Amino acid sequence: MFCTNCGSQFEDGNSFCPNCGSKVESVAQPIAEPAPVATPVEAAPVQATPVEAAPVVAAAVEAPAPQAVPVATPVEPVAPVQPVYAVPETPVSSEDAESKAKSILVMGIVSVALACTFWCSLIGIIFGGIGLSKARKFIEEFGQLYGKAKVGKYLSLGGLIGSCVIGGIAAIYILIIIIAAVASAASYY
Repeated sequence: MFCTNCGSQFEDGNSFCPNCGSKVESVAQPIAEPAPVATPVEAAPVQATPVEAAPVVAAAVEAPAPQAVPVATPVEPVAPVQPVYAVPETPVSSEDAESKAKSILVMGIVSVALACTFWCSLIGIIFGGIGLSKARKFIEEFGQLYGKAKVGKYLSLGGLIGSCVIGGIAAIYILIIIIAAVASAASYY
């Protein structure tokens, strides 16, 4: 017998399942009948009908004109080709480029220095913008940034971002001081 609750098998005659303890109801289990077997069916013979052949039409076929066959010429062995790498342009070494690169570097250094001070961050934003503007003009004039101009550009960018962050903090600080002063003045009266 099988338990109807847990499905475990046990001996006939038990009134409770030894596995789960549920009461077993005796249920007559149906006997499985064998499936009916299909009987083969004979197929009717198929008569073949004659098929008429399609008429053959003779068409004139022109042979292609003979073409010249290319003859392979012997090839001399060639030395392996060495890869060619792109070489960056050499920087312009004029005094004008050097002085402009130095000015970009100075703007970047001043911008970073002013970004570190709480009250001068607005001036740091100005110097950072000037340094980035000079770097853009340097690229237009000389084609690329290199050396001091490249370092100055990144310092100007860092000083500009730092000045914006410190300036925002300074603006919030000043706003809090003003609100506190107004609140204390209002409570005094």
